[in-house]
Amino acid sequence: MSGNQATGAWTEHALPPKKLPLPDFVCHVANMDEGHGLRVGHVAQVIADLAKIDHIDRATLKLAGELHDTGKLLIPEEILQAPRSLTDNEKTTVQRHPLLGLAVTQWYSHVFTQDILDTILMHHEHWCGTGYPLGLKGENIPQLVRIVSLADTIDACASRRRYKAPWSTPRLQEYLREESGQSFDPHLATICADKLPEIVESMQAIPTTYSSLAS
Repeated sequence: MSGNQATGAWTEHALPPKKLPLPDFVCHVANMDEGHGLRVGHVAQVIADLAKIDHIDRATLKLAGELHDTGKLLIPEEILQAPRSLTDNEKTTVQRHPLLGLAVTQWYSHVFTQDILDTILMHHEHWCGTGYPLGLKGENIPQLVRIVSLADTIDACASRRRYKAPWSTPRLQEYLREESGQSFDPHLATICADKLPEIVESMQAIPTTYSSLAS
């Protein structure tokens, strides 16, 4: 996708076809899908704390979580919010969002670290190698990305959306254990399953939107 194609598609989400100031861009992406990115950034930090992972910068981890779905800016809203199962063609369209995210972030490539770009591209990679778009496996997926992937799933399942009810904590715990070593890093997935009540409780204090990086 060319830069012109990417910028033109911003109108899908009522954004002007020009580069936004970085704080406005981050806030817009974090607030998409009823604040999903905002919560993912928070949960990612909680997971890292619970796993006692000290070498990952928390501010970078938070920003990576907030921006992971940047590519969905270029996916039609009627697909993202469809109150039904997606068609095969629609699923293929949605699965393009990691690559599309790189087209959007080219505007900010001078400020985003490689960790941020990796997360935007790789957050749907699976530990067992069946994810997309690169088919990476195991520790070939950066640890920061593995954390955000779990945070993404936890919020997507645990939060109420316009188109779905939240999963119960026991149901989500069971899913995390089933996908340990499959979709997710087994060590991190086990921690998340064991500590899920604490993680979900921490999410209750997160606002649904914010309007500045100072929030």
